[in-house]
Formats: sequence, structure tokens, C-alpha cells
Amino acid sequence: MSHPLKLGVNTSIFDGHDMDLAFGIIRELGYDYVELAYNQGYVGDLDDSLFSQQNAQHIRSLLDKHQLKTLALGCTFNLARAEAVGYLQTRIGFAQAIGVKLLNACTAKHEDYAALVNNLRQIAPQLEQAGCCLLLENGGDANYDAFALAAEGEQLLREVGSAALAFNGDAGNMVSLRPQADAIQQMMQLLPQMRHCHIKDVVKQGSEFHFPAIGQGLLDYKPLLKELVKRDIPCTLEIPLRMHRLADSTPQRSAAPVALERIVQVLSESKKFIEDVAG
Repeated sequence: MSHPLKLGVNTSIFDGHDMDLAFGIIRELGYDYVELAYNQGYVGDLDDSLFSQQNAQHIRSLLDKHQLKTLALGCTFNLARAEAVGYLQTRIGFAQAIGVKLLNACTAKHEDYAALVNNLRQIAPQLEQAGCCLLLENGGDANYDAFALAAEGEQLLREVGSAALAFNGDAGNMVSLRPQADAIQQMMQLLPQMRHCHIKDVVKQGSEFHFPAIGQGLLDYKPLLKELVKRDIPCTLEIPLRMHRLADSTPQRSAAPVALERIVQVLSESKKFIEDVAG
């Protein structure tokens, strides 16, 4: 990359495609970083084998083969559920095995806020011991509305009270869950405690939310991208082409994977836009 922005690709755009093929395309298009999208529901139901040492070895081999680096792991699930601490321990172990210190995850339903805080307080010492950081991401649908706006995220970090928690910002998520908010300004508010950022644009098609190439939607990313460069905050393009959201923000996943030609087009156009803005 000709500019200092640490820019990668979240693998949600390749939902349903082989990871060897996906990593190869990411490399060929000139990206240096990749973020695995192991998010419950958004890329189908997760198999526990994804977080095995065997798969970690496979991912490391693909990173070496395609000369890619990875800084963050996407691992959203309901952080308020009773098994959350154990689930996070598994994901921390997998992250360590692939050399990742940042774990990106949305939170939980607001009605489960007390359980969310309790689970995060329990896992915080283990994150610290592992040298990892759990980056809470503002949600894009009602299943993750415990942290939908910047002030809610700030309050959550205060209540947990651990340096092992910070933010992964996602302006595109806010467009669907809190459409009246100024999503980019909200991201700017999170910057002091942001360690990673998802770049996701949004277009309205009727009452539904779809995800185009960056720069072709509702969001003006220019000021945020300049701040990410200034603060050396890494980011990935999270463009889940196989998914859209209904008017009430509910995610809908298409039956068939998106054509590779379309994926390549979107990643190419997004890269050009970001280089023009942040270069």
C-alpha cells in the first residue's frame, strides 16, 4: 500500500467460498491484512472446529502461503449468554495460535446488560494474562443493542473497568440500528478508545439496508479515514455482500454465495477510493 493506513479485508465478503482462494484474491488485489469473520449467525452457524489448533495451523499456513498478516479476529456471539466466558477462552486460545491480539465482537441485547457486564468482568483478567484485547463493536441489529451508540459503549467500558477492553468501531452498523445518529461523528467520539475499525458503507434499497463498495453509499468516510491514519488505528473492509438488513435491522443471509467477480469488483473499487482519500 502506498499510504500508512493498515488496511485489510474481513472475510465475510467471501462467505461460502474457500479460504485459500479468498486469501489469494486478497493478496492479488494488493491488500496486506486479513481478518477472519468467525461471527455466529452472520456467516452461518459456526462449527467449534473453526477454533481448533488444527484450523489455527491451517490458517497460519495460508497466511504464509499468501504473504498476508492478520491483526484482528472477528468473533461476534451473544456475550451475555451463560457460556460466554468459556466461549471467549476458546477464541482467545485460537487468536493466540494465529498470532492475533485483537478480538472484535458485538455485545448482547440491552435487556441482558447485567449478564453482559458480569461476563466481561470475568474474562478481563484472562485477556490481560493472554496479552489480548477484546474490542467491543457497536451492534448492527437488535440482538446487539446493548452498545448501539458511542455513549453506551463508553459507559460499558467504565462499568467493566479493564484496559483489556476497547472499541472496534463500525459506522455501517449504526446506520441500520440507529439511523437517526450521525454515524461518522459517533465513530470520531470513540477514537480515543478505539483499537480497530470496520469500514462498511450502506445504501438503502426501499426500506432495506445493503452494503456497496466503500465510497458508494451514505457514509462520508473521509474525516474518519484521516483520523485512522493519524492515530495508526488498523481497519478492515467489512462488506458482507451475502447479507442485507431488513427495515428493522434484522440480518438476512442469501442462500447462495456472491459471485467472485462481484467480490473482486467491490474490493478493487473500495481500495481505490480509500487510497485516494487516505493516501
